[in-house]
Amino acid sequence: MSATAPVAVSCVDPDGRLAPVITALRATDDIAVTVAEDIDAVEGSTDCCVLLHAPETEAHDAVDGLAQLDELDELHPDVPVAVYGIDIESAMMTTREFTHRVVDCGGDAAMTMTGERTELIVRRIKQVAGFEEHFQPDAALLDSLLESFPHQLFVKDDVGRFVDTSAVTAGEYEFDREELTGLTDYELMPMSLADDLYEEEQRIMATEEPMLNKVEHYVDTEGRSKWVNTTKAPRYDQTGAVTGIVGGTRDITEEKRQEHVVRAVHEASRDLVRAGDRTEISDVTASIAEDIPALPRVQVVLADSAGGPLQPAESSEETTIYDQYAEWYERAYERRESLFVCADGTEVVTDWDTIERPAAALIPLGTHGVFGVTTGEKTIDEFTYDLSNIFAANVEAALDRAERERELELQNERLEEFASIVSHDLRNPLSVASSSVDLAKDDPKPAHLEKVDRALDRMEQLTEELLTLAKKGQTVGETERLQLRDAVIDTHGSISDQRADVVTEELGAIEADRSRLVELLENLFRNSVEHGSTGSRSQAHENSVEHGSTSSRTGSDDSVEQGSADETDTVTITVGMLADGFYVEDDGAGIPANEREAVFEMGYTDSEDGTGYGLYIVSTIAEAHGWSVRVTESGSGGARFEFTDVVVVR
Repeated sequence: MSATAPVAVSCVDPDGRLAPVITALRATDDIAVTVAEDIDAVEGSTDCCVLLHAPETEAHDAVDGLAQLDELDELHPDVPVAVYGIDIESAMMTTREFTHRVVDCGGDAAMTMTGERTELIVRRIKQVAGFEEHFQPDAALLDSLLESFPHQLFVKDDVGRFVDTSAVTAGEYEFDREELTGLTDYELMPMSLADDLYEEEQRIMATEEPMLNKVEHYVDTEGRSKWVNTTKAPRYDQTGAVTGIVGGTRDITEEKRQEHVVRAVHEASRDLVRAGDRTEISDVTASIAEDIPALPRVQVVLADSAGGPLQPAESSEETTIYDQYAEWYERAYERRESLFVCADGTEVVTDWDTIERPAAALIPLGTHGVFGVTTGEKTIDEFTYDLSNIFAANVEAALDRAERERELELQNERLEEFASIVSHDLRNPLSVASSSVDLAKDDPKPAHLEKVDRALDRMEQLTEELLTLAKKGQTVGETERLQLRDAVIDTHGSISDQRADVVTEELGAIEADRSRLVELLENLFRNSVEHGSTGSRSQAHENSVEHGSTSSRTGSDDSVEQGSADETDTVTITVGMLADGFYVEDDGAGIPANEREAVFEMGYTDSEDGTGYGLYIVSTIAEAHGWSVRVTESGSGGARFEFTDVVVVR
């Protein structure tokens, strides 16, 4: 064939699936393509033949290119052959397995690239046909490798002299490749290190065992720590005799530094495990970050446990990360997705790959808050972001653990209190039922039995709700808008004797759990009855609960520290509204000022028969609603309980 004649290529294409190859070849001026449907149409004078190997589809039968390769070898053994495979994986075969099978069957090339790789297809076909001569001679190829390879490569003789090196190796010692040739480690390194390397290489040649991936640390001439990964192997001549060493060294200083930083984060994060609460976890997080160069500025912002806005941890910096990016912190928390703040701080993205120089990364900490990080240069790299993800995961785990421990602590406290609260709250309806049964024995009226029925209903309700409290740790359930006066009426109906006149001022609506509110009022009313002093009582005024005074009696013994009442006395209890809540007061002897803070403590009582739970229950229910409660003195000198921070419905 003349030098100017086109390359003759025959393509055997029985069903049209070889079209991408045919199209690529026909777009080239120096290739002449003929298409045949079967092997018999291929001429022996062709420069190259391309066969199809493809699986069965709905539109086509399977084409076995390997079987065709055998047939063609019998017909035209001198024709170079390339087998083009389509959807090789669908035939449960890897591309490597396909290539091996083509070579084993005598093929010159296996091709699996897509039709879009037109230049590669053309060059491969020319290579198979013997018309591609771009490969360099061995010496030129070696020189090209050593000049271009970005890591240290070296070839030594049997006494450790450099025969040739990569440009990077020569540059490491501030020589060029020619200048380094013939030198040894003794002219380049401290004597002790050169001795170690010489003995190491002599041992490799003697044992003919390569040394793989040896990590070495040293300090360079400028006092900087360096790490390298070195591999060495014996070098052989054409007779198989060992003639020296061939090896390569890669600088892994940055990898080792990053490895050390990650290890430092994990080790420092152990302190997070010992941190007791959210505040301490935030402080430990900031302290850890200060010791890690890759994380010079970190700020954890936590969600308010009461549902309020995010609260940044304390910081000594004049301008914190949260001050700069508060809007983006809030968005990261609301959407529970990491955000990357652009350099000017005005925009954010959610995909790391779409931003070149992010000023900060904001990583959500589950339901707890957001972990924010930036650097002194106000940009972060991929390593800093990856490290931040590791750190943030440890912080989130610490916050989860602290929350679980706190919940367990609260649950244990509730469970310890449970038995006492149950017996205390059940005492009043039990007393009502007992006294009503006694009355019914002497005077069997339906009204007495109705009181028993109501008391039993109340006991059942309390039992169910308190069991829920014990199981779930839930002091307050669903709140609703309710009229405070209705709750007072419900409470009046649940107390049993005639020692209390309950009067009300004009009452409004509040948001509360009705059952818990009635329970709170019951304990306050019972406290007033049990601890109201003797003496004159104010008369019930005209807006009392039921036609003047509403009288009630309690048969239970309660806590707190107002003086004991004479059983013949009647205490007047008044319920009224405040600007942000309500109050309950009586006209008894009151509570001394120096004892008012202690009355809400569990078990506190000055009564021999008291349990000390009544006002503790009041404070617990108020706290569960988010209310504040304080005890002071009423206008008549009695006890006054004020509940504020209540949602008052106007």
